[in-house]
Amino acid sequence: MAGTSETRTRPGRAALLTAARRTFSSKGYDGASIRDIAQEAGLSLSALYYYFPSKQDALLELICSTFDDFLDSARAILHDSGEDARSQLDALVRFIVRFRIANREGSRVLLRETERLDPERLEIARARQIASNELIKGVVLRGVEQGHFRTPYPEEAVRAVVSFCNSLPLWYREDGRLSPAQLEDRYTHFAFRLLEADPRT
Repeated sequence: MAGTSETRTRPGRAALLTAARRTFSSKGYDGASIRDIAQEAGLSLSALYYYFPSKQDALLELICSTFDDFLDSARAILHDSGEDARSQLDALVRFIVRFRIANREGSRVLLRETERLDPERLEIARARQIASNELIKGVVLRGVEQGHFRTPYPEEAVRAVVSFCNSLPLWYREDGRLSPAQLEDRYTHFAFRLLEADPRT
Protein backbone atom coordinates (compact mmCIF):
# COMPACT_ATOMS: atom_id res chain seq x y z
CA MET A 1 0.00 0.00 0.00
CA ALA A 2 2.81 2.45 0.80
CA GLY A 3 4.29 2.08 -2.64
CA THR A 4 0.89 2.63 -4.26
CA SER A 5 0.28 5.75 -2.19
CA GLU A 6 3.75 7.12 -3.05
CA THR A 7 3.16 6.57 -6.75
CA ARG A 8 -0.23 8.24 -6.53
CA THR A 9 1.02 11.36 -4.76
CA ARG A 10 4.14 12.03 -6.81
CA PRO A 11 2.37 13.45 -9.91
CA GLY A 12 0.49 16.01 -7.81
CA ARG A 13 3.63 17.22 -6.08
CA ALA A 14 5.57 17.37 -9.34
CA ALA A 15 2.75 19.29 -11.04
CA LEU A 16 2.66 21.80 -8.20
CA LEU A 17 6.43 22.32 -8.28
CA THR A 18 6.29 22.90 -12.04
CA ALA A 19 3.39 25.31 -11.56
CA ALA A 20 5.18 27.13 -8.74
CA ARG A 21 8.30 27.48 -10.88
CA ARG A 22 6.34 28.94 -13.79
CA THR A 23 4.24 31.20 -11.61
CA PHE A 24 7.08 32.59 -9.49
CA SER A 25 9.22 33.04 -12.60
CA SER A 26 6.58 34.98 -14.52
CA LYS A 27 4.86 36.91 -11.72
CA GLY A 28 7.48 37.06 -9.01
CA TYR A 29 6.93 35.85 -5.47
CA ASP A 30 4.99 38.93 -4.38
CA GLY A 31 2.80 38.92 -7.49
CA ALA A 32 1.96 35.22 -7.30
CA SER A 33 -0.80 33.77 -5.17
CA ILE A 34 -1.50 30.28 -3.90
CA ARG A 35 -4.56 30.24 -6.16
CA ASP A 36 -2.38 31.12 -9.18
CA ILE A 37 -0.14 28.12 -8.50
CA ALA A 38 -3.09 25.77 -8.05
CA GLN A 39 -4.71 26.99 -11.27
CA GLU A 40 -1.46 26.62 -13.19
CA ALA A 41 -1.16 23.04 -11.93
CA GLY A 42 -4.80 22.26 -12.69
CA LEU A 43 -5.34 21.20 -9.08
CA SER A 44 -7.54 22.36 -6.25
CA LEU A 45 -6.44 24.63 -3.45
CA SER A 46 -6.90 21.77 -1.00
CA ALA A 47 -4.45 19.66 -3.04
CA LEU A 48 -1.90 22.45 -2.95
CA TYR A 49 -2.27 22.94 0.80
CA TYR A 50 -1.84 19.19 1.28
CA TYR A 51 1.67 19.40 -0.19
CA PHE A 52 2.60 22.99 0.68
CA PRO A 53 0.89 24.61 3.69
CA SER A 54 1.99 28.07 2.56
CA LYS A 55 3.47 30.02 -0.33
CA GLN A 56 6.72 30.14 1.62
CA ASP A 57 6.79 26.34 1.73
CA ALA A 58 6.22 26.14 -2.03
CA LEU A 59 9.06 28.60 -2.69
CA LEU A 60 11.43 26.78 -0.35
CA GLU A 61 10.64 23.39 -1.89
CA LEU A 62 11.21 24.77 -5.37
CA ILE A 63 14.54 26.35 -4.42
CA CYS A 64 15.77 23.27 -2.56
CA SER A 65 14.79 20.87 -5.34
CA THR A 66 16.60 23.02 -7.91
CA PHE A 67 19.74 23.15 -5.77
CA ASP A 68 19.56 19.41 -5.08
CA ASP A 69 19.31 18.57 -8.80
CA PHE A 70 22.27 20.84 -9.47
CA LEU A 71 24.39 19.40 -6.66
CA ASP A 72 23.71 15.76 -7.54
CA SER A 73 24.69 16.27 -11.18
CA ALA A 74 27.67 18.52 -10.43
CA ARG A 75 29.15 16.04 -7.95
CA ALA A 76 28.78 13.21 -10.45
CA ILE A 77 30.51 15.27 -13.13
CA LEU A 78 33.41 16.12 -10.85
CA HIS A 79 33.75 12.48 -9.85
CA ASP A 80 34.03 11.51 -13.52
CA SER A 81 36.52 14.29 -14.35
CA GLY A 82 39.55 12.84 -12.59
CA GLU A 83 41.88 14.66 -10.23
CA ASP A 84 43.18 17.33 -12.59
CA ALA A 85 41.67 20.69 -11.62
CA ARG A 86 41.77 21.97 -15.19
CA SER A 87 39.61 19.10 -16.41
CA GLN A 88 37.31 19.52 -13.45
CA LEU A 89 36.86 23.24 -14.03
CA ASP A 90 36.22 22.76 -17.73
CA ALA A 91 33.59 20.08 -17.04
CA LEU A 92 31.97 22.02 -14.21
CA VAL A 93 31.64 25.35 -16.02
CA ARG A 94 30.24 23.61 -19.09
CA PHE A 95 27.73 21.81 -16.89
CA ILE A 96 26.68 25.04 -15.15
CA VAL A 97 26.07 26.69 -18.52
CA ARG A 98 23.94 23.76 -19.67
CA PHE A 99 22.06 23.58 -16.37
CA ARG A 100 21.24 27.28 -16.27
CA ILE A 101 20.05 27.23 -19.88
CA ALA A 102 17.95 24.10 -19.39
CA ASN A 103 16.49 25.38 -16.09
CA ARG A 104 15.96 29.05 -16.84
CA GLU A 105 12.71 29.45 -14.92
CA GLY A 106 13.96 27.72 -11.79
CA SER A 107 17.25 29.57 -11.96
CA ARG A 108 15.51 32.92 -12.25
CA VAL A 109 13.48 32.10 -9.15
CA LEU A 110 16.69 31.23 -7.28
CA LEU A 111 18.31 34.51 -8.27
CA ARG A 112 15.34 36.80 -7.73
CA GLU A 113 13.18 35.29 -5.02
CA THR A 114 15.39 33.48 -2.50
CA GLU A 115 15.56 36.61 -0.34
CA ARG A 116 11.77 36.47 0.00
CA LEU A 117 12.10 33.49 2.31
CA ASP A 118 11.69 34.08 6.03
CA PRO A 119 14.88 33.77 8.12
CA GLU A 120 14.36 30.13 9.08
CA ARG A 121 13.66 28.96 5.54
CA LEU A 122 16.35 31.24 4.13
CA GLU A 123 18.93 29.47 6.29
CA ILE A 124 17.91 26.14 4.75
CA ALA A 125 18.26 27.52 1.23
CA ARG A 126 21.56 29.23 2.04
CA ALA A 127 23.08 25.91 3.15
CA ARG A 128 22.49 24.50 -0.32
CA GLN A 129 23.77 27.67 -1.98
CA ILE A 130 26.97 27.48 0.05
CA ALA A 131 27.38 23.79 -0.86
CA SER A 132 27.11 24.59 -4.58
CA ASN A 133 29.64 27.42 -4.33
CA GLU A 134 32.00 25.21 -2.35
CA LEU A 135 32.17 22.77 -5.28
CA ILE A 136 33.62 25.46 -7.53
CA LYS A 137 35.81 26.84 -4.76
CA GLY A 138 37.27 23.39 -4.14
CA VAL A 139 38.20 22.99 -7.79
CA VAL A 140 39.80 26.42 -7.93
CA LEU A 141 41.84 25.91 -4.77
CA ARG A 142 43.06 22.52 -6.05
CA GLY A 143 44.07 24.21 -9.28
CA VAL A 144 46.06 26.80 -7.36
CA GLU A 145 47.76 24.06 -5.33
CA GLN A 146 48.54 22.10 -8.50
CA GLY A 147 50.05 25.22 -10.07
CA HIS A 148 47.51 25.43 -12.89
CA PHE A 149 45.72 28.59 -11.72
CA ARG A 150 47.94 31.54 -10.87
CA THR A 151 45.39 34.05 -9.62
CA PRO A 152 46.38 35.61 -6.29
CA TYR A 153 42.66 36.08 -5.53
CA PRO A 154 41.06 32.62 -5.78
CA GLU A 155 38.04 33.34 -3.59
CA GLU A 156 37.14 36.49 -5.49
CA ALA A 157 37.64 34.59 -8.74
CA VAL A 158 35.19 31.92 -7.56
CA ARG A 159 32.55 34.58 -6.88
CA ALA A 160 33.11 36.07 -10.33
CA VAL A 161 32.77 32.68 -12.09
CA VAL A 162 29.59 31.91 -10.14
CA SER A 163 28.21 35.36 -10.92
CA PHE A 164 28.67 35.31 -14.68
CA CYS A 165 27.39 31.74 -14.96
CA ASN A 166 24.34 32.50 -12.85
CA SER A 167 23.48 35.51 -15.00
CA LEU A 168 22.76 33.31 -18.01
CA PRO A 169 19.06 32.61 -17.33
CA LEU A 170 18.42 36.35 -17.00
CA TRP A 171 19.25 37.07 -20.62
CA TYR A 172 19.62 33.83 -22.62
CA ARG A 173 17.13 33.24 -25.43
CA GLU A 174 16.87 30.15 -27.62
CA ASP A 175 16.72 32.34 -30.73
CA GLY A 176 19.81 34.32 -29.70
CA ARG A 177 22.96 34.52 -31.75
CA LEU A 178 24.97 32.15 -29.54
CA SER A 179 24.22 28.45 -29.22
CA PRO A 180 24.62 26.59 -25.90
CA ALA A 181 27.80 24.95 -27.24
CA GLN A 182 29.27 28.35 -28.13
CA LEU A 183 28.38 29.67 -24.69
CA GLU A 184 30.07 26.70 -23.06
CA ASP A 185 33.25 27.47 -24.99
CA ARG A 186 33.18 31.17 -24.18
CA TYR A 187 32.38 30.77 -20.51
CA THR A 188 35.12 28.19 -19.96
CA HIS A 189 37.47 30.58 -21.75
CA PHE A 190 36.40 33.41 -19.43
CA ALA A 191 36.85 31.20 -16.36
CA PHE A 192 40.35 30.08 -17.31
CA ARG A 193 41.43 33.63 -18.15
CA LEU A 194 40.01 34.90 -14.89
CA LEU A 195 41.92 32.28 -12.95
CA GLU A 196 45.12 33.06 -14.85
CA ALA A 197 45.53 29.47 -15.97
CA ASP A 198 49.02 28.34 -16.84
CA PRO A 199 49.32 29.25 -20.56
CA ARG A 200 51.53 26.20 -21.15
CA THR A 201 48.54 23.98 -20.45
